Amino acid sequence: MWDLQTLADVEEIKKTKARYCRFVDTREWAQLRKLFTDDCRFVIAGNSQSVEEFISLARRWLGNSTSVHSVSMPEVEVTGATEATAIWGMEDIVSFPAEGDQPLKGIHGWGHYHEEYRREGGHWLISSLTLTRLRLDSLPGGFPDA
Repeated sequence: MWDLQTLADVEEIKKTKARYCRFVDTREWAQLRKLFTDDCRFVIAGNSQSVEEFISLARRWLGNSTSVHSVSMPEVEVTGATEATAIWGMEDIVSFPAEGDQPLKGIHGWGHYHEEYRREGGHWLISSLTLTRLRLDSLPGGFPDA
């Protein structure tokens, strides 16, 4: 049975993840950084990165694209007073401006975020993020250049 504090914690974790998606898509990098612990690790495509490396790479790669990140089906488990885990179903679309009469380049993907959270300074922050892809399709113009 969950108590009111656990329910409040789960709701704050959901808001943290919603902000993650919004801040990536609106390119609010400083706000995005505030969602992570200083020692947060990211594992994407088998590569482990620090929070600074992740944000720098995302900023460069997304460049002048339009992106839409969406998460659903949260499986949030509060495992202690300051620890929690979550698995989120995810979908993202990233499209890059067309060149001339060429179709849009980009990706459309699905998968899961596997995350750990830690409460610091009264807020739930992401302390570990691993993205696993189930499917990754190109838009009609093909995959974007790396």
